[in-house]
Amino acid sequence: MANLESILNELDEVLESATTLPLTSKCMVDADRIRDLIDDIRLNIPSEIKQARAVVADRNEILSMAKQEAEELIRKAEERAKALVDNDTIVRQANAKGMAMLSEASAKASEMVNQATARSNEIMSQASQKATEMLTQANLRSKEMKQTAFDFSESMLRSTEDTVAKALSGIQTTRQAILQSARAAVQQGTPMQGGRGGL
Repeated sequence: MANLESILNELDEVLESATTLPLTSKCMVDADRIRDLIDDIRLNIPSEIKQARAVVADRNEILSMAKQEAEELIRKAEERAKALVDNDTIVRQANAKGMAMLSEASAKASEMVNQATARSNEIMSQASQKATEMLTQANLRSKEMKQTAFDFSESMLRSTEDTVAKALSGIQTTRQAILQSARAAVQQGTPMQGGRGGL
């Protein structure tokens, strides 16, 4: 199944290859093809949403991994600190070193979580923006296609009305000429052509 970008490109190609009506700014398009492309857009929108959800899932996984690694660093730092303070002679040094290791591990863990959060937010924002842009473009193209079809139908109806009106006017003119000819023949006592003696 094609993605939304390729479907929109094909929609552009259909519009560019449309036949322009003489003496107008209107054009004729393949309505069935346009409908098929609009249906394809509707079918692709759920897949774009799934991709966005996958990005959210990836974000949660990144955060979870960062937190696990941070917890592991803190655990190792705590174990190392405890090992250093087992000897009474180096209790103070061990405490100081242990606190420094804990502080460093906490700072590193916090930095990793912040970086992971920033990156996941950026990815999610980009995916959301792209999905919104595609939906907006699809809605605009759909409205343009509907307006084009309406304008074309309206133009054809007006042209048909003009043709019918002209034909009706010609019929009325011919009828009036026949009636006048018949009345003149009756007044002159002359039979009409075709063997009929009057109206």
